[in-house]
Amino acid sequence: MADDFITDNYPGVTKDLIFSFNKSGKSQLSVMEVNGPEISKYGVVVPSKFGSEVSGLVEKPQFKDAPSNQVSIGRYVLTKDIFKILREIPTGAGGELQLADAINVLAKKRLVEIVKLRGKRFDCGSVDGYISATNHEYSKRTVL
Repeated sequence: MADDFITDNYPGVTKDLIFSFNKSGKSQLSVMEVNGPEISKYGVVVPSKFGSEVSGLVEKPQFKDAPSNQVSIGRYVLTKDIFKILREIPTGAGGELQLADAINVLAKKRLVEIVKLRGKRFDCGSVDGYISATNHEYSKRTVL
């Protein structure tokens, strides 16, 4: 997502996703934990009993209906079959094709896994998030 800023994740979110993809060949979602009402701003993972597999993805559920506290942060490595699914699914919210709906189709086939974010994520789509990200990065620099 364009308004996300991710930092302090070494060697990097994409490298983590690629590493996991190379192990299993399944689509990968980067996730983080969100507790409380803020969870309704995210796609929430329906956990599987099979380790890091995902059983589904619910887009922006009500807090009380969230199936877990693991949310997708918009960093993926997806298999090419996602394009076929996007061509075949009906339009979703806002009359648009929703990537979350296509990922949900893959998840129901046990073809999606999660990779927990090891860094820090800031939502720079808000002034508070942008200032927090700026302050975080500034605090890591030494002033002479």
